[in-house]
Amino acid sequence: MRTPQVAAVLLSFLLNAVNPYDQSSSTQPIPSPTASSVTESVTIYVTAATKKGIPITDLKPGDLTITEDKIGAKIEKISCGKPDPILLGVLVDVSGSNRHAHLASEYDALQAFLNQVLSERDGAFVVAYNDKLYQLSELTADRTSLSAAFDKLRKHQPYGPTALYDAIKAAANASFPGHGGRRILVVVGDWEDNFSHTRLDQVAEFPQRTSTTVYALVDSTVSAALSKKSYEHALLAAKEVTEETGGLYYDVHSEKDFPTALQAVQTALSGSCRVDYSIPKVASAKKGIKLHMEANSKGISIHYAKVRFVTELPGGTP
Repeated sequence: MRTPQVAAVLLSFLLNAVNPYDQSSSTQPIPSPTASSVTESVTIYVTAATKKGIPITDLKPGDLTITEDKIGAKIEKISCGKPDPILLGVLVDVSGSNRHAHLASEYDALQAFLNQVLSERDGAFVVAYNDKLYQLSELTADRTSLSAAFDKLRKHQPYGPTALYDAIKAAANASFPGHGGRRILVVVGDWEDNFSHTRLDQVAEFPQRTSTTVYALVDSTVSAALSKKSYEHALLAAKEVTEETGGLYYDVHSEKDFPTALQAVQTALSGSCRVDYSIPKVASAKKGIKLHMEANSKGISIHYAKVRFVTELPGGTP
């Protein structure tokens, strides 16, 4: 399926989604009282952790330094601990290469993950993909609707080629008119791609353009059927897309590793921080503005999107 068709399938059902929370929780840039035509206010999300991987949830403006294309930003405020609603998409690989004995337990773990992560103000949607996209739910916070989505998933027998990169592009471009929140994609599968029109070196740009953070679960329980080269390429792809968008990737080797990886994603989401800062305003940059962020103390790692685009989000949200 060509990329425009893939996007159209996903957008068609997301446009009809029910808003599970008030629009006042939007992640639009917060106007600064001193903002003028030469400065703009920007909001990004970051995850900070110690070397041992323990989330740091008490960041203050003085703890970070941010530059955009080497121009210093003024950090106005940092809010940690899931300060905004989340719009969480779960993308599940149902191609022939992802056929293995642990699928049922993985679907159970994914459903439990959503039940634990989502609050009433959040929203989630579930999509399966091979060379096509399959609508399993609309954007919703209703547990019954999400449970029905997983019932559909359990009946779907894996088959066909894999258009992973096209699926990520379509989900990242999905429109959420009237819905405010942080956009998240959790992508589950072996992370092989053999059918996309989108290239690996292109795919991270689409989540970056909509401020979407990607988390990857690389299902290596099927790696025995893959060559070493294919397996290494899958990990490289997951690493590249998640690092460029501010997310994390997890190499799942066994059935018990899967819920552990989902718990790590939940911890990262609950410990994430919203950073509001001001920066000299620039014209819309089609190639994006390069971000650089570092902690002012040693021993702290920061995960953040490496590029910011001055564009409108799908649905007309700036």
